[in-house]
Amino acid sequence: MTAIADLFLDPRADYLSSDSLFSQFIVPPFLERIPTFTGKGSVRILGGRGCGKTMFIRYFSHGSSLNAKRVDILESELKSVGLYIRPDTGFCGLMSAAWLGEQPAKLAFSHYVALNLLKDACQAVESIRSANFVGGRIDVGDPQLSVALCKQLGVEDRRVSALEDVMDLRLVDLEDWVRNPKHAPQPKFIDFASALPRFARDLAASTQRLAELEFRAFIDEFENLPSPHREVICDAIKHPSDRLVVNIAHKKQAVVDFKTSSDERVVEGHDLRTIDLEEQLSYKTGEFELLAAELFLLRVHQAEAQFDCPLFKPEQLHDPKYLKQRLSKPYRDQVLRCVREILPSPSAASIAADALKDPVLKKRLRDMIQKGLVLQKLTKKVTADELIDDAHPEVSIVMGALLNRRSQIGKDLLDQYHAAIKSPSPADAFHKVGGWIDNNLHGCLFHLYAGLPRRANINYAGFDRFCMMADPNLRFFQALCHATLALAFKRQGGKDVSGPLRVDIDTQANAAKQVSDKLFQDILQLGGHGNQLLEITGRLGRVFEAFNRRRSQSEPEVNHLSIDNADWAKLSDKANLLLREAKIWSVLYEAKDTKNKSDYDIAQTDLILNPIYAPHFSISYRKRRKVTLHPSQADVLLCQSTESYEVVLKQLVDPNELDTAEPPQELF
Repeated sequence: MTAIADLFLDPRADYLSSDSLFSQFIVPPFLERIPTFTGKGSVRILGGRGCGKTMFIRYFSHGSSLNAKRVDILESELKSVGLYIRPDTGFCGLMSAAWLGEQPAKLAFSHYVALNLLKDACQAVESIRSANFVGGRIDVGDPQLSVALCKQLGVEDRRVSALEDVMDLRLVDLEDWVRNPKHAPQPKFIDFASALPRFARDLAASTQRLAELEFRAFIDEFENLPSPHREVICDAIKHPSDRLVVNIAHKKQAVVDFKTSSDERVVEGHDLRTIDLEEQLSYKTGEFELLAAELFLLRVHQAEAQFDCPLFKPEQLHDPKYLKQRLSKPYRDQVLRCVREILPSPSAASIAADALKDPVLKKRLRDMIQKGLVLQKLTKKVTADELIDDAHPEVSIVMGALLNRRSQIGKDLLDQYHAAIKSPSPADAFHKVGGWIDNNLHGCLFHLYAGLPRRANINYAGFDRFCMMADPNLRFFQALCHATLALAFKRQGGKDVSGPLRVDIDTQANAAKQVSDKLFQDILQLGGHGNQLLEITGRLGRVFEAFNRRRSQSEPEVNHLSIDNADWAKLSDKANLLLREAKIWSVLYEAKDTKNKSDYDIAQTDLILNPIYAPHFSISYRKRRKVTLHPSQADVLLCQSTESYEVVLKQLVDPNELDTAEPPQELF
């Protein structure tokens, strides 16, 4: 049996064979509501790092859509036979105007795309031949190329079976010329936008069952192409060819201009439509947690571990025809219940109860209440121990924060506390006074645990919390699962699971911290501005950490910020550049403010620190409250000196409000 943790190591999708990818891909719940790849128009697929763009588009390429493991394939799939290319960034970089000349460089790139897509189109013929269509297999034989296409390609052998090897040789010739343009003969360039439609027409003419065949090319990592090469692709999108549709995939925010070779530009809605994978996988729809649960059970099944989920059928995850069944309430409830039993999530109430059973956490609460009593001048009326009731931990913990607020009247708080304790349901009674439990309990729990950095912070434990920290990034979710299972089961003889699978809460919490720390350090490797992104993340984390260290928790769970939209123009060019990089690499997420307090408030944009970094800073992962920054403050946080940053930090959070017993976290 494979070590279960190893199955959660996330391989790059472009390294998987077509068969492996088909067996690993889970048809996402949102597929039924989005326009996929059946129409004539081009599509761009957006998403941040690790959200599954490559896996998604490769699933719609012929290796998966016409995979021999699929049964009863509809012949309508032939109207959109997917071809895939991920351009070699280094090689394409050599095809520059400075090295080859402006026009030869663009022609060489189009030639490079043509050769790769034609190679894949030859492999698509094999996929068609082996596909299990509803009407039986299609005997395509060895189709003949038209005279026109043979002339365009410069080949004599008209058999499709001979074409793939020729394209391989042409790629060798192209590489030789690009690297040695003065010493190797220049190739005869092929235009992919005309060669692929001709190839499709030739296949369509070979048998009636292929009469409607069309190709749909997927260009992956579009953002990594130089501008002149992007223009070549945009030309094909702006002026589509018969039987060829060109699609692109790129990181959000990474491409802002879709200029063609002329002054025209590709226009959203008119020339292409967008599928935003992150938006579709949003946790608020509940679909990310279902997909994550299915992914978890698929990996557990592959490890031959035991779990109780009769409705879960691994073979049904890979085919869209089972999607309706997977979206049914009985299936969803059973799958989620199963995973939640394996990765249990403690409730806030149970975390509060455990805190009062822990001598160290209880002492922190006692100190917190004592300082509140001093602030309220109540030390002669009541002791801290009298306000800590083990039977009603939620009330006691929230009381610790309320007493530290200057806006509260201490005597009234004591009266409300005693009245609540005497009621049949103290937590409900205390909450009804001012929404105190729901609004403050989570923040208070994060505050208590933040002062004990070596203690497993169980606020981050559980499947549901893993989803909230990882959403919409399945790579992060798999990292959390890998670390959890690696800590839970020490490999012995290749086997690590016996009996029903279940992981304790402390192990999950430690794994979350481990993953968060590693991903924080990995920021250094992101793009060309990793150093600056690491510093920005550290600064923002310290700001939110400082808010969490306030005993009063008057604004609990502050973990994102906003800038008035009217003020964005006041940010420096450097700040805007780094902000864009942070969004490209999903260090920050951008969202429109949905909590303006009045109709006349200026529109704002929320900038959310990726929740996966929450355990590193011991802050909340929930999008609850924010700090609104003046552009000058935002500019300092993003790109100015450490000294200026420290000044802004003190402007945002009064040092006198902080719990000085908590050691500041080392960021670097």
